[in-house]
Amino acid sequence: MMTTGFISSLNLWNAPRTGVSRLQSELANATREIATGRFADVGATLGGGVAGAFGLRRQSAVLASLTQSNAAATSRLAATQGALTEIRSSAETTLNELTALPTDQRAKTLVDSARGRLAALAGTLNTSTNGQFVFGGTNSGAAPLASYEGSPTSAAKTAVDKLFTDFFGFAPGSTAASTITPNQLQGFIDGPLAGLFTEVNWSRTWSGASSRTLDSQISLTETVTTSVSANAEPFRKLGMAYVIASGLGLSGLSQEAQNVATGKVMDILGQVSGSLTTMQADLGRAQSQITEANARMAKQTALLNGQIRDLENVDPAEAKSRVDAITTQMQMSYGLTAQLRSLSLINFIS
Repeated sequence: MMTTGFISSLNLWNAPRTGVSRLQSELANATREIATGRFADVGATLGGGVAGAFGLRRQSAVLASLTQSNAAATSRLAATQGALTEIRSSAETTLNELTALPTDQRAKTLVDSARGRLAALAGTLNTSTNGQFVFGGTNSGAAPLASYEGSPTSAAKTAVDKLFTDFFGFAPGSTAASTITPNQLQGFIDGPLAGLFTEVNWSRTWSGASSRTLDSQISLTETVTTSVSANAEPFRKLGMAYVIASGLGLSGLSQEAQNVATGKVMDILGQVSGSLTTMQADLGRAQSQITEANARMAKQTALLNGQIRDLENVDPAEAKSRVDAITTQMQMSYGLTAQLRSLSLINFIS
């Protein structure tokens, strides 16, 4: 038995419409692939291989994060090196000035210059970059040092004046200071005054910095120290030298006592200069390590990106061919739809 079927105009019209929707989606994907150079749906295209692609991207992101953090560390180290050079230069200039003068003229020169250099030391140790105080240690959000001179009187100056008064029975600058013997002054400097510049007392009266320095992971396997704390010994010693010079009333002391004070200052300045040079050398090594780490990570990133491209990138020529083919199919579909719309039984009724 033979059967017959029929095709309605509605079915003919809907078929191209359904096909066009699919073709439009494929065209959008192919166009996006040409624009981005990647598969429109990496997961669907790679299947089980997508885990490998995501793993490569994760490794690349880690390297990018390390490189970015290295840029911040590099900026911090550069600012620190500049500040240390300034501090060391000031100390060496003071030492050279004193060395060139006769013994009986050194105290006057110290009194004239040390107050300004003590203020400059505090200012330099408050150096900041990118909103962070480079000598603050892990407490990099607050300025490490307050000014020694000023109003209200700083805790450091109050402590020095009290120590002097308790030890000698009168305040610095008093006329009675001329009676201080060299041995008495030496005992005060090496005893109570030196005790004020231990790390513990320095942190109580002078510094708001943390003694913990910043350690930075500069590569997948390396961590280096990338900061210096204002609580480090060279800065405490330098502060002590400038306080001896400017805070004990040297001009009112006997010449013999002045010689003790200036001799101590020169001794400290010589020690500090060498310590600061060592400190800068250590930071210089950290800078070199970061440069080398960045170079290695750049090569690793290039290798990873190449592997990612091999997995995810499309062939531009193939994608262009697909766009052309899909466009042709859509044009044919539009043409067929137009022809179907023109069909009507009325045209066949005579």
